[in-house]
Amino acid sequence: MYFKELAILFLDIKKGLYKISTYYKVEGIINNRLSLFFSYKISDIKPSFIKFWLSSIDDVGSKSKKHYLNILNQIFKLALDDDLLSKNPCENIKIIYFKPKINPFNSFEVNQILEKSLNYNYKFQIFLKIGFYTGMRTGEILALKIKEIDLEKRIIYINSTRSRFGEGAPKTFYSIRKIPIFNILYTDLKNFVLSNKNNTYLFETQYNKPYRDDFVFCKFYKQILKDLSLSYRRPYTMRHTFATNFLLNSNLSPLELSKILGHSSPEMVYKVYVKYIDDLKDNFKRDIQIYKI
Repeated sequence: MYFKELAILFLDIKKGLYKISTYYKVEGIINNRLSLFFSYKISDIKPSFIKFWLSSIDDVGSKSKKHYLNILNQIFKLALDDDLLSKNPCENIKIIYFKPKINPFNSFEVNQILEKSLNYNYKFQIFLKIGFYTGMRTGEILALKIKEIDLEKRIIYINSTRSRFGEGAPKTFYSIRKIPIFNILYTDLKNFVLSNKNNTYLFETQYNKPYRDDFVFCKFYKQILKDLSLSYRRPYTMRHTFATNFLLNSNLSPLELSKILGHSSPEMVYKVYVKYIDDLKDNFKRDIQIYKI
C-alpha cells in the first residue's frame, strides 16, 4: 500500500471523530507537509527518511514539527493495526529543539513591494500597508471592523482575529490591545475607511462578507515577490519586518514594541527581535552625544 492511500483512509476514519476545524487543519498538514511520502510504499519509508524530512523543514519551530510527526505516527499506527507493517518507523524519533530564524524584509524591499502593489487592487495596497505599518497579525487585519478604527484619536482597537474556521478572540489576552496609527499610514487608511464607512468590516468581499482567510491577498502577495525576485516569505513576515525595522531605527523601546505587538512582556521581543538586530550590528555608532546640553 502506498502512503497516500493510507493517509486518505486515515482522514476518512477521523472525519467523524474530529471537530471540523481540527479535521481541516490535519488535512492541510497531510496535504502540505506529508505529501513528500505520497508516492512511497509504506514499507519503504524508514526512520532515516523521516529524520531527513524533519531536518529539511526549516520554516517552523520544534512545536510544529512535533505536531507533524504525531500525525505521521498516527497514520503508521493504522498500518500496524491492519498488519501492514511490523514496526512503526516513527517510533523512537525525537524532535531536536529548533526555532526558525526570522527573515524580515529590509526597508528597500518594503518600498519595492509597496510600489509594486500600486498595480493591484487598492484594497490589497491597504492590506499591505496595514501589515507593514502596524505589525498586526494577518488574522487581526481581516477581523478589523470600521468601528474599531478611531481616526480622531488615531488608534486601532484590536479585539478579534479571523481564520478559515471563523472569528474568535485574538491569540492571547494581551493580543487585545490598542495601537497607534502612524502618520505614514493615516491618510491612506482614512481615505479607505471613509470610502467604506457603510461596511461592518474594513475588508469585505463583493458579497459584503468578511474574508474567511488571506488566500486572495496571498495570491497577489506571492506574485509581487516573484516579480521582484524576492525569496518567498509568508505574509506574517510583515509583522517581523515592522518589529525589526522599528528597533533598528530606535523608534521604540522593546517594552513599547511588545505592547503594540500584543506580547505579555518584552521577553519575546528580546528573544526574537533584539537578538536578530544584535547579529546585524557589528559596528556601533561612536559619534553620539550621551549627555546633551
